[in-house]
Amino acid sequence: MSDLFKLDKSSCVKCGACVKDCAFKALKLSNEGYPEIPQEATCMKCQHCFAICPKGAIVFDGKRPQDSIETKNLELPNAIAVENWLRTRRSCRFFKDEDVNQNLIDKILKTLGNVPTGCNARSLTFTCISTREAMNGFRQDFLHAIEEHREGNKLLPRWLALPAILLRKGVEDIFFRGAPSMLIVSSDETAPGVTTPNEDVIAACTYFEMLAEANGLATCWCGFLKMITKEIPEILEKTTGLRRTTPFYAMLFGFPKVRYPRSVQRDSYANIIYRR
Repeated sequence: MSDLFKLDKSSCVKCGACVKDCAFKALKLSNEGYPEIPQEATCMKCQHCFAICPKGAIVFDGKRPQDSIETKNLELPNAIAVENWLRTRRSCRFFKDEDVNQNLIDKILKTLGNVPTGCNARSLTFTCISTREAMNGFRQDFLHAIEEHREGNKLLPRWLALPAILLRKGVEDIFFRGAPSMLIVSSDETAPGVTTPNEDVIAACTYFEMLAEANGLATCWCGFLKMITKEIPEILEKTTGLRRTTPFYAMLFGFPKVRYPRSVQRDSYANIIYRR
């Protein structure tokens, strides 16, 4: 019997829904008409079979159906709520000097484990610099890496050198906007089955933005850190321990210091092409 896929035959009605929904055709029907996985290596562990079973007859990888969220009559945001969120979301560049509750961060990051990844590779790592003290330490490591690079007689572009000077002097934090926390989402592009590491990272950041704002937090996509790795490839290794080739993106987050009374108007910016 498979340790990955276990079936309660007394509950199974042999509807075949799980077999039909198996994208990689790992599930087969036995001679008795029950689903089974003849070769576990062909299974991508997406749990579709587990989720679609109408009777909850499947235990998958130790996960029990009674521990799942039932989708019938489940409260979800309607179309208007999602549209309003998209139209009113703002990148925050002014954060309160206040730590985010660690339990809240933990809840958000665990929920983030449900984001989609190409071929269900699940190779994402969430590196969270979660307190103001930790962020200040990161800023110092960040500046030290820049200064080491400059000491090697390597010229820095003005867009990088000037903000670094301002940060060192404590005048202004253009790089990290004074955020109390930062999430670095990375993907192990060398892991087996990983086909879309960059897309996986961006998808996770998008879902994180939605989860964070739903919990009263504000976010900002930290494009500066991405840009700086092109000028100083070793900076990621020196500040986070990530390989310089690792696909990543960073999200600043915390409680917002400013509020926007209204949305912007961008519907006309969409370049829409229909082919019929």
